[in-house]
Amino acid sequence: MDTPRLTTGEVIAGIGGIVLLISLFLPWYGVSVDIAGISASTSGSGWEALGFIDVLLFLISVAAIGIVAARAAGSLPDDVPAPVILLGLGALAVLLVLYRIIDIPVDGDVPDQVNLSRKVGVFIALIGSAAVAYGGWRTNAETPGARVGRAAAADDHALSLDAQGSGFSL
Repeated sequence: MDTPRLTTGEVIAGIGGIVLLISLFLPWYGVSVDIAGISASTSGSGWEALGFIDVLLFLISVAAIGIVAARAAGSLPDDVPAPVILLGLGALAVLLVLYRIIDIPVDGDVPDQVNLSRKVGVFIALIGSAAVAYGGWRTNAETPGARVGRAAAADDHALSLDAQGSGFSL
């Protein structure tokens, strides 16, 4: 791996992907019960508490790590819009984690003796997700050639025609 090839944004996105992956194994939610003076509590990780969202967050984190690793290895094709992919995946992960911060997953009604709480893992997941999104955005801003494909080629062609004084511009 050639880390000097990576922009600061790519490094941030890669670290964010690692943080998001690790957060899935940390406690996300806590449950405590206090009935007749007897109390018990437990917590659940992202893997235990989430239904399908945990798989999506896992895939997002692995994709972010993989894109950055492929870029560092020089095996990522130039026509892959990595910054846009990282930004999109990170934004999706942020939305999923925010949803799970707002709405604690429970089955049915919760009695008054049961207290549900958010644990550190869900907030670390939010930080990791935001880092992936920010890293993608920053990489897009850092790389002048981040626009790929026909649109960028058409823009460059239109600029060269206009610069030659053809009087025709797109």
